[in-house]
Amino acid sequence: MQLSRREIESIFKKLRLEPKKSTHHLAGWLVVDGKRILPLHYSHSRKDMPGNVPHRFRKSMLLTGPEFNDMKACTMSREAYIELLRGRGLI
Repeated sequence: MQLSRREIESIFKKLRLEPKKSTHHLAGWLVVDGKRILPLHYSHSRKDMPGNVPHRFRKSMLLTGPEFNDMKACTMSREAYIELLRGRGLI
């Protein structure tokens, strides 16, 4: 699985993450109804994510491969992602 910096920036922007202080990564919290639900982060590097990092990032978002592809392709909205997490009992 490939994940470019542009794709991950798009995901962070779409999810409207609340900023989280970090010196080594760009990080944020997915906030739903005023509660911090899910922390996400990625490296400051200008390069694409190498090796198994995209797979680990997908897992940190609690998504399957096809769901993550929908998120990358911008066919899954923030609201759809939150409903998916609610349906799994994670929110």
